[in-house]
Amino acid sequence: MTESDQGAPSPRHRLRRVAEACPWRPERPGDCGLWTRILCLAIVCAACSPTPPKPESNLPPSASDLELLGTAHLCDVKDDVVQHWQGTPYHTVPWGSGAQLQRTTPQPPPGHDSFYFFNDDQILVGAVFRFDPALDLSPYPVLRQTLSSLTPASTFYLDPTQLLSETQALDAVLYRTGDKTSTTQYLVRERDDHTLLLAASMALDPYEQMLSSYHEKFLPGLKRGRPAGSGGNASPDTAQKEHFLGIQQFARGEAALFRSCGTAQPQVAVDAYRRSIQHGLNDKARFAEAHHRLGLALRDQGNLTEAQQTLEQALSLRPHAPEIVNSLGRVLADQQQWTRARQLFEEAVVLRPNFADARYNLAKLLEPRNPRRAIEEYETYLALAEGVPGEAKRVMRVKERVKRLRGE
Repeated sequence: MTESDQGAPSPRHRLRRVAEACPWRPERPGDCGLWTRILCLAIVCAACSPTPPKPESNLPPSASDLELLGTAHLCDVKDDVVQHWQGTPYHTVPWGSGAQLQRTTPQPPPGHDSFYFFNDDQILVGAVFRFDPALDLSPYPVLRQTLSSLTPASTFYLDPTQLLSETQALDAVLYRTGDKTSTTQYLVRERDDHTLLLAASMALDPYEQMLSSYHEKFLPGLKRGRPAGSGGNASPDTAQKEHFLGIQQFARGEAALFRSCGTAQPQVAVDAYRRSIQHGLNDKARFAEAHHRLGLALRDQGNLTEAQQTLEQALSLRPHAPEIVNSLGRVLADQQQWTRARQLFEEAVVLRPNFADARYNLAKLLEPRNPRRAIEEYETYLALAEGVPGEAKRVMRVKERVKRLRGE
């Protein structure tokens, strides 16, 4: 099943999807000090405003002559990654339900701290690299060329205390690029004629927001304020821990369902979305989407009855979400519940007239029952899907069906 068949965003859409709010969101009550709030106000946050995704044919440049992961790759198993470190010391700390491995490589080029993140399945889902002192990119012309071709995702101040003085505030620029399933970030400073790399990150798209190079703990030399009376770092409460686990499991489900590592893993996706729902998600829309995604994964497993029940729950949480309406229609059509399936597909195209997948599903259902109406819906689908990456094969099939229905 293709992603477009499921009504899900394409990998490129996920790559260009930005944070729902300013990225400097406190993780703990004690993190939200004066300087953090000033910093949040100081961000020129292009990533906080929705921007139209670029088509896959116009992927941003991502070439680099700076090897960050070395011989490792995202989606590698933990044991394989560690084996290539050849005895370099590292230490492990919990990362939600997964693990974070940190290692320091003091020898050039280049010396840096590396943070590797593994999910429940011991799969490398992301890594962050911190350079302190900053790495001069003069010896890396390919990466410099790539950065010069990218549009900055955001610009912000490294030391917000300088905003309260006459000292010229030091700013940094975040660039984002990647491929169909992962995102790479570079946090740089321009000084004189040199480009300095402060931090970089690589992550599977569903984990990008959790593993960003602009996160406070990865920025070298960031000056942060401590709230009065805090007396130290506050520990996250149970609700916050559960929320993090919910977000983490949602990302795990996305990676499994949408083939971030090359193949769909519906069993892993079902487990992950169920755990995400169990832990809870503060955002109602995302909580509904966890039910929606769980329904898609159950459908992929052939469990249509439970898929229908789960999608009904998702629809009760977001009654007018066209994606959920369309997905429920597909599950009902799979069970030959034609009347209600048709009602749902028609509702989906009313809610979103340019919803190509719902148009296709409606036309397919109508084809043996109302060929003339099916042709109209197929033609609308073609007008919407022509030239869209990922739709080429289905477009060809639809053109053949339209010819057959017309008797050509």
